[in-house]
Amino acid sequence: MIYNYEAETVALWVLPSMLVLDLLITSYLKRRRKIAFEKLRKRGISYLKTMSWQDFERFCALHFTSEGYKVQMCGLGGADGGMYLLLKKGRKTTLVQCKHWKSKVSVTTVREMFGVMHAHKFDDVIIVALSGFTREAQQWIGNKPILLMSGEDMINAPRT
Repeated sequence: MIYNYEAETVALWVLPSMLVLDLLITSYLKRRRKIAFEKLRKRGISYLKTMSWQDFERFCALHFTSEGYKVQMCGLGGADGGMYLLLKKGRKTTLVQCKHWKSKVSVTTVREMFGVMHAHKFDDVIIVALSGFTREAQQWIGNKPILLMSGEDMINAPRT
């Protein structure tokens, strides 16, 4: 049997080259997403208000990506037909609901999301509301694994 040294030599160079190329492309795309997020963020809250709800959800996804999360956009069949974001970091999975509403989000919505979190066994939930939350919603969360973020919080979040 004749051994093919050329095939082995090619494999020793091609596979590492492919891995390096993948790393470079991934790094480039990550940097581009971060730049896109910063450009949107600099436009301020008034610009967020002009976005469609779909673009607002994409903005939120960019925010959490820039925070080091792996972000997946998906629909869980919510009553509003909207999308949810699933964030993964380590072993933790966080459910995110983005509300591009002109009015403040009420305690009813916060309770619903707490129920969805438990039903799907997520670790915690983040609700991002462009116009903020009612006082009752803010008081209801107490020590629950819920983070409420307003549009202003998204714009003013510390850069990482």
